[in-house]
Amino acid sequence: MKFVTFINAYPDKYSDMFLLLKSMHVPDGISIISSYFIFGKPDAMVIFECGDESKALKFVETFAGVGDTETHVLVSVERI
Repeated sequence: MKFVTFINAYPDKYSDMFLLLKSMHVPDGISIISSYFIFGKPDAMVIFECGDESKALKFVETFAGVGDTETHVLVSVERI
């Protein structure tokens, strides 16, 4: 499954968010497709693939210390 996580950094955590995204540890079972800093809100997004929802949740939790997150499952247009 593919997921997108949007991150809204806490006001005092922008630098921490940037450092985390640039040097994040990617656990086994997670494949980062792309990540972006965004001008405006949200502040960043990470698109990743994972076959296990619990692993995906644990990965997203790594961003909890730097901001609020919102995660969605991506569905390819070709699958509809």
